[in-house]
Order: sequence, then C-alpha cells, then structure tokens
Amino acid sequence: MGIASDYLQLMQTIGAKLQIPPVREICIAPFEADPVKSSKFGALVLADGTVGLTYTGLDDDLQVLQDRCKYESLVNESPVQIASLYIREESWNKVLGMAAINAISQYLFNRGGYSIPTGGKTVTHLELGKGDHVGMVGFFPPLVEQVRALGLPLTVIELDEQWLQSDDRFEVTMEPEKLNACSKIICTGTVLVNQTIDDLLPHFKNASQIFIVGPTVGCLPDPLFDRGITQLGGCTVLDSAQFIRLWAAQEKWRDSARRYVLSRDSAYPGCAQLLKNASLVK
Repeated sequence: MGIASDYLQLMQTIGAKLQIPPVREICIAPFEADPVKSSKFGALVLADGTVGLTYTGLDDDLQVLQDRCKYESLVNESPVQIASLYIREESWNKVLGMAAINAISQYLFNRGGYSIPTGGKTVTHLELGKGDHVGMVGFFPPLVEQVRALGLPLTVIELDEQWLQSDDRFEVTMEPEKLNACSKIICTGTVLVNQTIDDLLPHFKNASQIFIVGPTVGCLPDPLFDRGITQLGGCTVLDSAQFIRLWAAQEKWRDSARRYVLSRDSAYPGCAQLLKNASLVK
C-alpha cells in the first residue's frame, strides 16, 4: 500500500478507539497578488485547541482553497472523516487531509502522555561527516546554505526549473535517481503533502539517515519509520490562540510553537502504546 492508504487506515484505527474532538476551525490564508507575500501554511484546529498544520504552496492549492465552500462544511465534523480526503486525487483535498492527519497525530501525542523531544537545527541532527554526500528533496535555501558551508557535496531534487544549476560539488536536478549516490538525505514536508515520498523511497536505499522536516510534518511517524525513514522533524503548536492571532495577521508564528525531532532509534513508544495510554485517560 502507498503512504496515503497507510495513514488513512491508522487514522481510522485511532478514531475507532478514541473520542477525538471535532473540527472547530479551518484556517486558509488569503491569496495575495504577489505570491511571495502569500502565507503557504494553513491549519485545522480541533475543539480542544489542537492544531494540525498543512502546506498550501503546491500547484494552485491556495487559489482553489480561496473558495470557502471547499471546506466550510467540514467544521464541526470528525477529523477522521476529513483525513479521508488525503487519498483523493485533487491536490487541495490532500492539503486538507494532511491537516487532519496532523491534528489527530498531535492530539494522540498529547492524550497519550508523550513528551515530544525538542529539536535543534536540521543539519545538527544529521551528524554530517567528511565523507558524506548530502541529498535534498526540495530546494530549501537555508538548508542549502548550511550544507554548502560545510564543503560537502550536495544534490538537490527540485521540480521548479528556476533552481536548476550545477558545479563540482553542488547540483540541482530534476532526476531523483541521483539520490542513489547520497549517504544522508533531507526531505521537506511537501513529500508527504503531495505523496511523492512513495516514488522517492527506492532512491533512498544507500542512505544511512533520511530526515523529513518541516512545519507540516506533524504526523505520527510509524508508517514512515516502517519504510526506512530515520527521523521526522515537525512543529507542535503550544498556544493555539496565539498561533491563530499571529497567523491571521501574517506575522511570524514560530513563538507559539516548538520544533521537535522524532528518531526511529529513540524512545518513541509507537502508535499502539500511545493509543493504549490515551484510552486509559478519563
């Protein structure tokens, strides 16, 4: 099965065993004439304040979701129902489905009593060494600069032709098979939103570390750990009221949230144990 089917099945399992709060609000930013000024992050907020982040910056998702009729009827519904949108073909449906999956996951982390470990800089978690060849899926300028500053060879897979370039130790290409030569790989969270992770996995076979990172990587890691992903770097919203206020004003909202990293070889208890713990809470 693909990643979408696995996550939908997992959400249905959680929903069958746990009373998850309904959706209180879905936040989609307005589309600005200048795309640079448009917020690329949306959010689904549960009745208890739990927030599931998502990414609206792919294709024409943000423009399509300006039509509130696409999602207004989902308010007060179960997030498990909305998670089923993740398996649909239309990209904007995947965006909403990912938000629901992240919200359910964050709710289970909290309800299951799991203290999410705080994360530092992505490059630090990769423990890069002299012999590493770094692969990156998605051109993320700050990470590109950090890796290049270390003098390591870097191969970036990018679908936007404006970024394509090449020199002796740095290449931006549209050919994912070039990841086969990489020992450490970083993926932005868009590989989960658009589900391209399924096609990329075969090219990760020679990498000892595979790190998916970004504000929208708020999902349970189990299906990804099962596929060989070693680390997930996400973002948990600590104060939903502050987050919504900052987000609505298009101001920086990171102060209302905390970055974290989940590692496959760490003390992460697994979804089954979290669900068992959550079921015991009265």
